[in-house]
Amino acid sequence: MELSKRDKTIKYIAFCFIIAFSALLQNVGGLWFEIGTARCFFIIPVCVITGLGEDERTSALLGFFAGLLWDIVSAQHMGFNCIFLMVVCYVVSAFETFIFRDTFKFEFVSTVIISFLYVLCYWLFFVLRRGVDGSAISFLTFYFPCFVYTSAMMPLLYLLINPLKKKLNKETEVF
Repeated sequence: MELSKRDKTIKYIAFCFIIAFSALLQNVGGLWFEIGTARCFFIIPVCVITGLGEDERTSALLGFFAGLLWDIVSAQHMGFNCIFLMVVCYVVSAFETFIFRDTFKFEFVSTVIISFLYVLCYWLFFVLRRGVDGSAISFLTFYFPCFVYTSAMMPLLYLLINPLKKKLNKETEVF
């Protein structure tokens, strides 16, 4: 079913609110719990879940918005999150458009791969390259647990966001 301009506007405003809420949960201390030293990077699975099912341009813009919100609170890597999330949302949406179907398995695998790429790239560019003492240990004690935590939270986020996504897209179940 083709959505009207009003329906699309409502849908994208809702997606932006979901992304903004996930940015608050992720970046404001005390709103969500940490497990040991690991923090959940909510923005990554939320971008994947909301971006899949959309065209590549829209998905990239959602990733850019989420990355912008993440970069606003960062002190040292301005622009990294915008570029990273925009590119991966575009690529994943293109894969979904031309190769794969939008299923839970695809979204889960995409989130796991993107989360690992994010922590690896961030660690390589901003920790290891600077020659910080204990950078190898920091990967094992902070970045890898953050990847695991983010990947483990994806099914819960999928269960919360996917019904809203279906309702906003006006999808009907045929039995």
